[in-house]
Amino acid sequence: MLPIFLILLFIAIASLWLSLRASHEVSRVLAIGSAIFCLIFGFAMAPWAIQVLIVLSLLGIERLYPFRKTAAELVTLSPTKRR
Repeated sequence: MLPIFLILLFIAIASLWLSLRASHEVSRVLAIGSAIFCLIFGFAMAPWAIQVLIVLSLLGIERLYPFRKTAAELVTLSPTKRR
């Protein structure tokens, strides 16, 4: 029997694929919402070893994000001037 978290992963991938092919905004939002729902509950139902593997892979991907430094530099808090 196939584990439920793999079934939810395949449903999430199919929903993301459908959202890319959808022409109407409502169907696109619903497909993305169902993909997020399936990813969250699929992660929650996965065994802890797979959860650790997913978290480590996300941390590895985060290091490859090209705009990490420039986005941190663009966020500046300027004081508001009172007149």
